[in-house]
Amino acid sequence: MSEKRKKVVGFTAGRRGGNTEIYMKVALNAIKEMGIDVELIRLHECDIHPCTDCVRGKCYVAGPGACIWKDDVEWLSQKFLESDGYLLGAPVWSLGPCGIVSDFRDRVFGPKMDLAGWEINGGSPEWAKGQVKQRPGALISVGGALTEHWTSLGLATLYTTTFSAQTNVVDHMNVYQVADPGEALMRKDYMLKAKYLGQNLGHAVLNPQIDWEGRWLGDLNDGEACPGCHLSTVIAKPGRNYVECVVCGRRGNISLDENGNMKFTWPEDNRDRLKMMGKFDHMREIARHTEEIYSPHVDEIQEEYKKYKAMEDYVVKAPSRCKNKE
Repeated sequence: MSEKRKKVVGFTAGRRGGNTEIYMKVALNAIKEMGIDVELIRLHECDIHPCTDCVRGKCYVAGPGACIWKDDVEWLSQKFLESDGYLLGAPVWSLGPCGIVSDFRDRVFGPKMDLAGWEINGGSPEWAKGQVKQRPGALISVGGALTEHWTSLGLATLYTTTFSAQTNVVDHMNVYQVADPGEALMRKDYMLKAKYLGQNLGHAVLNPQIDWEGRWLGDLNDGEACPGCHLSTVIAKPGRNYVECVVCGRRGNISLDENGNMKFTWPEDNRDRLKMMGKFDHMREIARHTEEIYSPHVDEIQEEYKKYKAMEDYVVKAPSRCKNKE
């Protein structure tokens, strides 16, 4: 019996035939040439309702199909679970990617798709049995600004889709100066980088025996600060001698070289959000909050809680929520 062929599923949040889709197709073509099946899904052609944040939503236990919204999200979730590799591309609109990326992330991933939570609580739910694994992934962010100044949250936001399911990003592209229709084709450097990105993702997919957590196949001379996510989006606060990576959560110690330029050292950190230990730490953090802070005092707030829930005096309803009185 022949071994099942590997498959990479690409999700694009760009317009049909747009620059994001061009780079996605270059990457997917490179993957296909390696003998891997590929699929491309246009998120803007899918019906995806925003998450309503149901309290203890049914989707946590019964999966995306139990959601109150009957849209394409169960199908999208299954496409992800069936995949051996994950590719996501999106245009930058206002520093970060367009809003459908957040809806895609919130509905497909999140707590119901959390590998660390599943392990802590005794294993994966029935709806995901046989499809649980860490996958390699790659990200493509495409901006039209002339510098990275207006694309700073593009890749950082795309990374948030990879946390819960432990998708290990092995390469990414932060594109800028590509705005007008078809302009992607004018940038031969980005076209080549998209091809290499596809080959890197394909290599990771074809070698599942390698633990891809924390491994990087992209440009090692990218000049970015963080060696984990390979971005330089960091939090710096007065009085500290370290920064925190916005994506990884790792701390990097700051010092100056002989020319007065900043340099960083990044010790191992169990809070690293790109690694399973970081996610385990977060799961325990949530449990401690509920057990030690919330539960012992929850009865004390019930009366006041009811008061604020019932406070509707100045809530204005949207026209779609008003009954037709004609």
